[in-house]
Amino acid sequence: MLYKSIILYNMSMGQRIKALRKERGMTLQKLAEKASLYKSNISDIENEKRFKPNIKTLEKIATAMECEVGDFFERSEDKAEMAQGLKDLLEDNKQKTLLKITEEEIDWMKSIRFSTDRKPTKETYVDILYTYRRLQDREE
Repeated sequence: MLYKSIILYNMSMGQRIKALRKERGMTLQKLAEKASLYKSNISDIENEKRFKPNIKTLEKIATAMECEVGDFFERSEDKAEMAQGLKDLLEDNKQKTLLKITEEEIDWMKSIRFSTDRKPTKETYVDILYTYRRLQDREE
C-alpha cells in the first residue's frame, strides 16, 4: 500500500523523515529493518548528527516508508524565488545544453527549498538533477 506523503514546511530533512516515519506508525527499529540500515544511523539522520546522508541511504529510507526522496525536502509553490545555485546552472548554457534540462526538471528544482543556512551551489543542483532522473527511471 502506497502512502500519500505530506509536505512538512519549516522542518529540516531529518525532522521530515522522523515525522513521516511516525505518520506511518513505524519505530526506528522497524524502519531500520525495512531499509537494511542500522537503527543508530537513522536516529543520527533524524537528529541531524549525520548531516549529509548519501542518496543510496535516502533511497533505502524512502522505499521502506513507501514515499519519495523528494518528500524529505521542503517544496514551495512560490516559483518566483530561485536559489543562486540554480540561477548559475541555468545561466551556464554549455552545461544546460549538455545536461538537456527540461522545463519540468527546472520547475521541480525551483520548488526545492533548503534550510536558510544552506546555500546550494550549481553542483548541488546537478546532483539533485541526477537524483531526480534516477528516481524517474525507477518509476518507469
